[in-house]
Amino acid sequence: MTKHLRAIKVSLIIGILLISTITVFTAGIFKENTVSAQMLPLFSFNSYIDIEYDPTPLNEDLSIEKSTNVQLTVKYRTDIPEKFLWWLPIWQIRNLILYGTMIGPMQKIHIEIVDKPDWADIYIAQPDTYVEIPNQGTVVEETTSLVISPREEAPAVPQSIVLRVSCLAIGRIKAIEYEETVAFTPSFVPTITIIPENPTRTVGPRASVEYKISVKNNANKKIRVTPQLGNVASKWTPTINPPFNDIAPAGQEDFIFSIYTPYDFGWHNEIESFQIDFIAQIFPLRTEAPVGGPYSIFLRINNYGFSTPGFEVLTLIAAIAIAIILLKKGYIKKP
Repeated sequence: MTKHLRAIKVSLIIGILLISTITVFTAGIFKENTVSAQMLPLFSFNSYIDIEYDPTPLNEDLSIEKSTNVQLTVKYRTDIPEKFLWWLPIWQIRNLILYGTMIGPMQKIHIEIVDKPDWADIYIAQPDTYVEIPNQGTVVEETTSLVISPREEAPAVPQSIVLRVSCLAIGRIKAIEYEETVAFTPSFVPTITIIPENPTRTVGPRASVEYKISVKNNANKKIRVTPQLGNVASKWTPTINPPFNDIAPAGQEDFIFSIYTPYDFGWHNEIESFQIDFIAQIFPLRTEAPVGGPYSIFLRINNYGFSTPGFEVLTLIAAIAIAIILLKKGYIKKP
């Protein structure tokens, strides 16, 4: 009876080794090939991957030229029964059948960014992690970080990137690929360039003067630029048109500042200065978005100066001469 049982055990072990040999040979042929692994005979087990992230750092617009770290948690599990081949007297045989190797391997989990934009530096702090292969009912977790650093040219509109996480087939364990979308918005950078044409003019009284002011949008989104005139005496009646311009990124629009010089301007040398402040806002308008400005420019008007250098001295000399003549003729009495 003992010999009979021993013969049964030997036959069983030989059979298991034979199955293991076939398994190892087949796994070697179809290594890292998901479709082929699914077609393997006998049995196979599934891998499951989830990726979770903390959205807190992404609830606000991301600062330009600064790094934002988003914690990622990768969860890995399988459907290998907990007591799979538990009755085998040698655990290395179980590993051979299950993994194709006598020593239980580590599962490599890889995270990558799909279609990375060129207006930001985006990367995974630790793209590859290695975890033990768990049985059904057990989840293993690993953490890493997603780093996002938008550049100045990053568009200030909602954006999203796709994270792809995957693992390879190991023996009877199938490969899997999973994707997660991460949404964020780069901050609005309200910068403009203002170029006034001939900012200083020389004119006489009761003259109409027009200045062309070009404004270029250097911001990372469409903006509305609104000019505001400083305090100006009512006699000048200045106007600026249009009252605002909506300018696309890298686009340029013009304003016209018009003014009519008053009648008493030009009898003496003088310069009149006008301040115009420009405000840049995100468009469509959002109350919570930053506002650029005020960006100030100064336009100047210089009169022709009907008085010339020395005019006041000549007037004084003429007055003295007239007084002498009147004194000689007796129209003015000496003291």
